[in-house]
Amino acid sequence: MNTEVKSVSKNKNDDMLVMEPTNHLVEIYYFFDPFSKECIAMEPIINKLLIEYRDHVSIKKVLAPSLSVLTKCQAQSTSNKDNVALAYKAAEIQGRSKARAFIRYIFNRISPKNSICTQEMIDDSARLAGIDITTFHQDLQSPNLDTMLKYDLAVYREMDVESLPTMVFFSGDVHEEGVKVEGSYPYHIYTYIINELLNIEIEKKQLPSILEYIRAYEFVSFDELKTIFEWRAGLLLNELKKLRLQRLIEVINVDNQDFYQMKSTKESLQHKH
Repeated sequence: MNTEVKSVSKNKNDDMLVMEPTNHLVEIYYFFDPFSKECIAMEPIINKLLIEYRDHVSIKKVLAPSLSVLTKCQAQSTSNKDNVALAYKAAEIQGRSKARAFIRYIFNRISPKNSICTQEMIDDSARLAGIDITTFHQDLQSPNLDTMLKYDLAVYREMDVESLPTMVFFSGDVHEEGVKVEGSYPYHIYTYIINELLNIEIEKKQLPSILEYIRAYEFVSFDELKTIFEWRAGLLLNELKKLRLQRLIEVINVDNQDFYQMKSTKESLQHKH
């Protein structure tokens, strides 16, 4: 496989892209389109990096502020309250981890049926992500969101992002150029880049159990679990069958694809799509 890797300078505009020197940490800018199936398919890779390399990576997910992406967000919205781009920026105000969780819950509701994102979905996702709803609604009406989007656009252009998804990797050395990878690739490509940038021996963190992962990520496809755990399909199916027989999880088939969620969920996400 020929992986296209490009160098990106972060010294053109020090105020915009500079990072404080850190020990053994790679800062990753991840640009995505919330309505792209390829970007949604990248989610398990992002999750696995955050689990296994959590002491060594920091990931900033940036909803790509390109005209085409923002036009999609605008086309499916009726106001600021159900505009995914603005909602994601409002979620970011309450913390990067909450924003990541928020967009994950949004993905669960608009994918795999490509549903139109509604205000109910946005509010539901915000609550699940631990976001203060009153403050969230206030921030959705703030002109600061436009300023934040303009900043993202400047970073997007500075890094010369041409396609989505795109990851840009920076080491803790502010004088080193970043490494840009456009498109989606197997997990080991991204871990190779992290190891090369850090140039140290990294002890990966242990993955959670399958049950813990489903509990944490709410609505999980079979393909996502294969990416995370890298088990043979038959072995993974047997483990999922065991959890179903124990009445811990349930399977939902949507458009010939199996998804898993906790059995204790009061309302199936299938009914929310």
